Amino acid sequence: MKKVLVSLSLIISTSLSYAEIIPDEKLKAYWSDPEVSTNTIVDSMTLEEQIGQLLMPDFRYWGVDNEGNKKPFIQSNEQIENIIKKYHLGSIILFRENLIDTPQTVNLINALQKSRSNLPLFISTDQEGGYVTRLREGTEMPGNMALGATRSQGLAELTGMLHGYELSHLGFNFNFGPVVDVNNNQNNPVIGVRSYSDNPQLVSELANSYIMGIHKYPVLTAIKHFPGHGNVSSDTHFSLPIIPIDAATWRSVELVPFKNTINHSDAVMTAHIVVPSLDNNTITALNGEKIGTPATLSKTILTDILRDELSFNGLIITDAMDMGAISKNFDGNWAVKQAILAGNDIILMPLELSNPEHVTKLDGLYGYLKKEAQTNKELEKRINESAKRVVLTKLKNKISADEKDIAQAKQIVASPFNKNLEDMVTENTITLIKNEGVLPYSLKGDNSLVIFSDEKPRNELIKKHLANIANQSDIKITTQDHVVKMMADDLSENEIENIIKGQDFVLLATYNLALQPKNAQKIINIANKNNVPLVVISTRNPYDIAYLENVNANIAIYGITGFDVTNNVRNSLETNIRSGLNSLFSTPTQGVINTPKGKLPVNIKSPEGTDILYPYGHGLSY
Repeated sequence: MKKVLVSLSLIISTSLSYAEIIPDEKLKAYWSDPEVSTNTIVDSMTLEEQIGQLLMPDFRYWGVDNEGNKKPFIQSNEQIENIIKKYHLGSIILFRENLIDTPQTVNLINALQKSRSNLPLFISTDQEGGYVTRLREGTEMPGNMALGATRSQGLAELTGMLHGYELSHLGFNFNFGPVVDVNNNQNNPVIGVRSYSDNPQLVSELANSYIMGIHKYPVLTAIKHFPGHGNVSSDTHFSLPIIPIDAATWRSVELVPFKNTINHSDAVMTAHIVVPSLDNNTITALNGEKIGTPATLSKTILTDILRDELSFNGLIITDAMDMGAISKNFDGNWAVKQAILAGNDIILMPLELSNPEHVTKLDGLYGYLKKEAQTNKELEKRINESAKRVVLTKLKNKISADEKDIAQAKQIVASPFNKNLEDMVTENTITLIKNEGVLPYSLKGDNSLVIFSDEKPRNELIKKHLANIANQSDIKITTQDHVVKMMADDLSENEIENIIKGQDFVLLATYNLALQPKNAQKIINIANKNNVPLVVISTRNPYDIAYLENVNANIAIYGITGFDVTNNVRNSLETNIRSGLNSLFSTPTQGVINTPKGKLPVNIKSPEGTDILYPYGHGLSY
């Protein structure tokens, strides 16, 4: 009997405690004096409860289906609700896999909030707009670089307002944006159109306007990715980039938007990049190799520079810790500890939680941090500091767990009014880079067009909106479409000529070209040889024309369909291709449907990077 009691006592002493949900009346009383209330709340927390406030996991999937495939987590269940309660989680991030439509999203978030351990949860997502969007049913907006092409702070603010309006009515209270990276490397594989510009001042102005707009609703922001992710040549989802930039250049370029927006944003998200000029310390990777310290794990960058030099008092949030830059190089638990010691307040996606078996890893993380904190007083202090900063942010911003109304959300999210505003904004973004008398192309009563792109979904989207133009103008547009690997060299000239001959117009939709796109160049050459007008539509980054010759017409639309590596699923930007196609044509009844108004927000350089082919501010019209 004595042995049983000892065992039971051991289980109780080593298990995580359960806290009580703070009642609404008490929570509102805390709001009246956030600083004092924060100390009261956190000082009464166990170490486990404090750690919980620092963690923001995802539950992108939960369990598997009958075929062994991961099942998207779209409906709350007792297992996950118990995890949230037991581990006192303070935050959760949701992804596109979690979000099916408005009623389901509201129900899911309401249920997650009900399962909280104590304070209301931060419920976050990455609704940047454009290429990175999470809502399947929502008003995406055309994206940051598209907004950069407008130069309009008003349209940037409107974008923030629409995002805040919809997100808040769904139950989100944290949006990870805007991106304030300066895209000064046109070969950047992960930022690109997610950036407003390669001009630090324009990035600052539009980001501040976006923040002003979204803050009209109870949605917090996180500018990202400190100390600047715009000058990388590899993707941090898969590897750890090193930025060979000197400190003076960093201060005059990358730092500028952060300095200009830092006092307006609630949080700063870190970058998994190595910047030796800012921190030249090395750490040991899993393979035993000495490598540079990623900014996410750098006390020099996050505490000495961001916290102390820039006097930032808001939340510091890691980028996702499951990204290859971190997970391939470091032990997960160790990386979480180092991120906390470096100065991060919230650890985003510290480990995978997609089935009940993964809970043992969560136990391991808590046990590891508790054990380390017993002998490392700095870690114990940092956990306490960050828990207080998280709680203070929740109280200051009156974060609540109020249940959201499905009927109201359905009236707001992706409403016809919002979608019309989206199209209005996008029509101002389309940038005409080159035009040798090709555009606007005058559609006749009967037209034959051919479409080339490297994906069937892109062709289908283009065909859909060409059909809309035909219906609205009471004309006929016959299309044929072909999926072509632009960078390959597997099309013969005869094959291309047989496709193009007899066509009225060719649409060549390119997507982030690099050196020697052989098939794309052949299509251009054959169209020119046969005097068939052709337009190159740069459907993502605007730099494609730098890798092509003899182009007579080119527009940039800053987004179409694509695989979003930050989300693991496809998305499509109908507003961008709609406005882009409307900018190509005039019809007998409408005339020019949409006049291109955008100006390049970036320099388009030669492939070698030595010459500027089309400068910042360039943009034609008609």
